[in-house]
Amino acid sequence: MAKQYTRDEVLKRFKATIAEGRPVVIAGAGTGISGKFAERGGADLVGVYNSGLYRMDGNGSLAGLMPYGNANDIVIQLANRVFPQIQEAPMIAGICGSDPTREMRPFLKQLIEIGFSAVMNFPTVGLIDGRYRQELEDTGMGYDKEIATLVKAKELGMFTIGYAFNEEEATMVGKAGLDVMICHMGLTTGGAIGSKYSEAVTLENCAALINRMTAAAREHNPDVLIFAHGGPISSPADTAYIYAHTESVGFLGASSIERIPVEKPLMEAVKDFKAQKLGAKSVRAGRAFRR
Repeated sequence: MAKQYTRDEVLKRFKATIAEGRPVVIAGAGTGISGKFAERGGADLVGVYNSGLYRMDGNGSLAGLMPYGNANDIVIQLANRVFPQIQEAPMIAGICGSDPTREMRPFLKQLIEIGFSAVMNFPTVGLIDGRYRQELEDTGMGYDKEIATLVKAKELGMFTIGYAFNEEEATMVGKAGLDVMICHMGLTTGGAIGSKYSEAVTLENCAALINRMTAAAREHNPDVLIFAHGGPISSPADTAYIYAHTESVGFLGASSIERIPVEKPLMEAVKDFKAQKLGAKSVRAGRAFRR
């Protein structure tokens, strides 16, 4: 069963890893087996949230932004599946902090009671733009509500992780005093259900945006830790480029950890089994059975 940590304990674990020159890796887990083997591979934290459920059912991660289920109920359902498989890694709850139907402080206390050590704003309106995004903001269901929920979590002693998508949101993360800002570069590319749109985004573009977001957040909170996620950052080599060209000290991988690495090996394993030939005895037995 997963252990629970205080905010200071999570920070201490992070800083020890960074001091050794190693990145902090957060693994998204939509199934117990994903969480189990991500931890065995060295994941520093394991996160559960609604997109993981949809992703590991074979659907695109953006299903988590659609009205296909209650995100704040799903995170609890996933906790029941994933927690028993985790030994040491702190657990993150990805929650819909703008949910107008739920009183957030009691909900956050429930997450603490379950055993979560950290919280982050996913699903997030940050992935939405244009008129729809503006009207969400206008009607009280915007990004500021997500940040306000993370501030409540901080007040309750949880480790806080804020997804941000641009410099304006990075400024809000900095002003809120959150522990980590994850610079979200969009839906992850690669695999059978990865983003085609993000394929046009370069790692150079990502690094430049991350650097601008870092400056915006640290103007208000010099201690905020910078992580990267998404878009074309989908392989270890991609993260190495980001580490070399930004002040990022960590990476959150979801599709890049539990989906993309599984797709091809699973398919190839089945192909290998199908490629085997039946022996003469098996063929004769099969013919006799048909008669």
